Amino acid sequence: MKPIWKIFTIISIVTLILAYYSIFAPTLSFGNTAIKKSGISTFILGDTTPVYAVEMYCSEYKPKDGIDSSQQKILLIGDSMLEQFRWRLRDYCAENGHKMQSVIWYSSQSEWYGTTDTLKYFINKFQPTYVILILGANELFVRDIITKRTPCVKHILEQIDTLPYIWVGPPNWKEDTGINEMIISNVGSRRYYPSKNLKYKRYPDGAHPKPESAFMWCDSVAKFIMEKSKYPILMNPPTKKYSGSPNTTILQPWKQ
Repeated sequence: MKPIWKIFTIISIVTLILAYYSIFAPTLSFGNTAIKKSGISTFILGDTTPVYAVEMYCSEYKPKDGIDSSQQKILLIGDSMLEQFRWRLRDYCAENGHKMQSVIWYSSQSEWYGTTDTLKYFINKFQPTYVILILGANELFVRDIITKRTPCVKHILEQIDTLPYIWVGPPNWKEDTGINEMIISNVGSRRYYPSKNLKYKRYPDGAHPKPESAFMWCDSVAKFIMEKSKYPILMNPPTKKYSGSPNTTILQPWKQ
């Protein structure tokens, strides 16, 4: 094989690998370094987030008195589980007149948010009126978690202060050692969505929900917020797929 064809073959293989990673795989981390995805999927395919027939959800929504119908500034913050979730929440916010900022801290735990002022920093930066926290997936199997993490959860809640918030629990792939019990005992059932009760299609890592499952997960959380939460706001299902990427800040894994 001529050298020029060898070079062409290598470039083609690398391009295919990058395309597969960007389109199909969840973000990978090696040690304390997260491998950033390229924009090749958007360049080639456009916005590939799935569109759902929302009519199946509309009939289940029964708006109640007491829903705050004003425009909200939502801060979606947590671990990598919100990576696909945020795309569907983008559509909910666009449909209902809300603004959204999202923060993904890869590999994060309640210990990280609960022993730093990271959450408070982004609250001060974005000035949200509503916080949605997705956190806990990296602590499913921590032993004696109630003793170890309760102080961290309390510090997280201190940072949220009086802001309306919902804590979205981890999408369990196995039974946990108590993180769901620990969080709900601190925040209460009307401020906690137990994601472990849903069924998910997952990426090959066995943990991260694929887009179609992440979107249905978001649908369930939105329904909970509007109908059953302590702080109900407008979360009517999107009537279409909206354009534009979610406003997202990416934080690399914490080097302790």
